[in-house]
Parts: sequence; C-alpha cells; structure tokens
Amino acid sequence: MRIIGFISLLFLTACGFQPLYEAGGSSTAMQTHLASVEVSPIADRLGQVMRNRLVSRLNGAGNPEYWLEVGLQQSSETYGVRPDTATTQEQLTLVAGMRLVSLKTGEPVLEESFRARTSFDLVLSDFATVSQREDAANRLVLDLAERIHRRLALHFASETGADAPDAEG
Repeated sequence: MRIIGFISLLFLTACGFQPLYEAGGSSTAMQTHLASVEVSPIADRLGQVMRNRLVSRLNGAGNPEYWLEVGLQQSSETYGVRPDTATTQEQLTLVAGMRLVSLKTGEPVLEESFRARTSFDLVLSDFATVSQREDAANRLVLDLAERIHRRLALHFASETGADAPDAEG
C-alpha cells in the first residue's frame, strides 16, 4: 500500500502539480496578487466582521489594483415543532455575493456567490438563543470570508498560469 502511495506522489510531481499555498504560507507571487485587492466596506455588524477577516487575510499593501465588493444576505427558518407549537430549532443561512472589479478598467473580473448554513437549538432562555444565533452567524461569516479568500487565490493562480495549481497529471 505504501508503494502505491509513493508512486502516486511521483506521478503528481511529474505532471507539474503545485499546491495553491506553500507549506510556510502563501508564495510571494500569491501574496502580491492578494495584497492588490482592496475590500470595500460591508454593511452591518456581520459585514464588519467579514471585512476585517478579509483585510487581515489579504494583507492589503495600499497599492490596490482591484476592488472587492461583498454583499451579505441573512435568512433564518424555524422547524422542529413541539406539541405546544413552539419551535425547537432554527436554521441560519448566509449568502455572500462577491464581485472583484479591476480598478484599471472598471469592469468586473470575477463575480460569484457563496452560501453557508447552520442550525442550532432554540432553548427557553432568550439570552441563550440570541447568543447562539450571534455565534452561529459569526462562524458562518468567517467561513464565507475564508472561502472568498480561497476563491480569490484560485482566480489569481489561474490568471498567472505558471502559479496555477494543476489537478490532473
């Protein structure tokens, strides 16, 4: 079994496979691309959390070539009805619409939408329910920010060609 694993690793290196990120973090070229993105303000408290995460992950250099616009939409749905008609669970869904705009041309370079959802139990304590809802929303928005960061990295990797990770051999 170890021999098969070793041989498959050899095939991966032979076909030019490169990881998107190096072991020590992003490559210098990737850091430069990601640092050229300026994140626009995002409405509401969750938008501030997402923007802060994106700014810290992109490490903006103050010399932007791209403008990242993100819009958040939040919805919730209750389910799990008890005999006394009280609901027992809530499902929270966040949708992030992302648009990367080139500052040179003013044209969108990349547009995509991401969706994340989670559910949590509704308890008798209003404070506990509100705390769970806020915690769930924060976790979702941080997850969406990471997914946007990875999508930007994939976009820049495919744009440069040489840095692009190759999935096939």
